[in-house]
Amino acid sequence: MPDIIYLQLIAFLGGLVQGLTGFGVMLVALPLMAFFIDIKTAIPLIVLFGMLINLILIFQLSGHFASRKWLPMLIASVPGIPLGVWLHKSVSQRPLEVLVGVVLIITTANTWLRIRPKNTLSRLWAWTAGFAAGILAGSIGTSGPPVVIYTSLQPWTKSEIKATLVAFFMLNGTGVVGFYLFHGFFTGLVLEIFAWCMLPLILGVAAGSRLYGRIDDETYRSAVIWLLGVLGVLMLLKG
Repeated sequence: MPDIIYLQLIAFLGGLVQGLTGFGVMLVALPLMAFFIDIKTAIPLIVLFGMLINLILIFQLSGHFASRKWLPMLIASVPGIPLGVWLHKSVSQRPLEVLVGVVLIITTANTWLRIRPKNTLSRLWAWTAGFAAGILAGSIGTSGPPVVIYTSLQPWTKSEIKATLVAFFMLNGTGVVGFYLFHGFFTGLVLEIFAWCMLPLILGVAAGSRLYGRIDDETYRSAVIWLLGVLGVLMLLKG
């Protein structure tokens, strides 16, 4: 299979970032994989990556899950998923690439500006973030940006934020996998590449989890933010 080594390295990098930060495999791996395989192959592939990673992380965060934090977003995401799947089936590759680039840049800008309100956001913002996450999950395979932005604006602890993200991604991702199965997005090629990339992905998550407590978290997050911004610009310029 052409470029499989590159895809394995990207899978390792995506797992490493997710192991360190609790999110990011889609945002890091999708723009890079889109240079080697069709984006409509890359999206369902990384959906499977995300499910595997969240299965690993959910055991690490047991005891920190609070349904009142993630349940409203999860409910609101449900009607957004089929709308996103329709977009995935109806539009060409290039608009999806532009959408990925825009999402990356918006996420980067929000994180870099470090906007932090003093009070807890209203429930309306949770519903809005969830619906937007569902649309993105169905169309480009990532529900992360709206949820990451929403949780980063909450006055929660690091453990509360990470647990909320993992719980939402795991349950929302299950719905996305169901829709993708129904519509036949998990082709033989997708499953073959996933099999080749499973081990590097798991090794990346393990390495990221080990490194998390050994490096300066703030410095690393700043590096990731800039990386995501560069990748977003590359996706906008691609093609």
